[in-house]
Amino acid sequence: MERSLKKALGIFVSTLLVTSVAVGDMYYDPAGDIATGNPNLDITSVEMTTSGWDLLVTITVADLNADWGKYMVFMDYGDNYNGNFGAPENNNPWGRDVGGHAGFDAFTGIWLDGGGHMSHSEWSTDHWYEQYQAPVANVDWESSSITIGYMDLAYHLGNNGVTEIGFEIGTTGGSWGDPAIDLLGGEGTQPGWGGGSTITDLQYFTLPAPGALALLAMAGLGRRRRY
Repeated sequence: MERSLKKALGIFVSTLLVTSVAVGDMYYDPAGDIATGNPNLDITSVEMTTSGWDLLVTITVADLNADWGKYMVFMDYGDNYNGNFGAPENNNPWGRDVGGHAGFDAFTGIWLDGGGHMSHSEWSTDHWYEQYQAPVANVDWESSSITIGYMDLAYHLGNNGVTEIGFEIGTTGGSWGDPAIDLLGGEGTQPGWGGGSTITDLQYFTLPAPGALALLAMAGLGRRRRY
């Protein structure tokens, strides 16, 4: 189900960072490594943060000054997650041409057209299933960033034995079969419109062990990790 992008996420972010200890990692991508010259599709960094319960993903681009961009979050929770091995290679709910990896368990798609909307799907058995309760998101035009809030996701994954999330972030256009114009990480410049795109490596985010954040809070160590 589509959900409008919510400015109220700012309250959620403040609650996560103020009332509990949060840890996070920063992942960088070179500016200008795209073939199309669209700065709103040029990823410069991604930050993942968790309180142990929720998960925040902040995507920053070179310049968000356009209202037509499309943004994709692919997540892999590991082999045999809840009896599933994830989606086949080059298979996502948006039908975008993003190959190179098999096994994604979740896909979030965000678009800025018409005031902004998003959808979230999870893989089960042999299909993508769109989730009624999608994440929430906030667009910060001044910082050229989009933050997606996945409520209770870190807690849910930890309870199901997941200790690490493999993920990819991509930007794309509005048509079925469009490639990723930019991918986070070491993939290099993608061919651009009319060509396919290929994932060559995932980024990884380690979920804190149960109780670890509580110990950090007791010790007063509330800093977030950055790489």
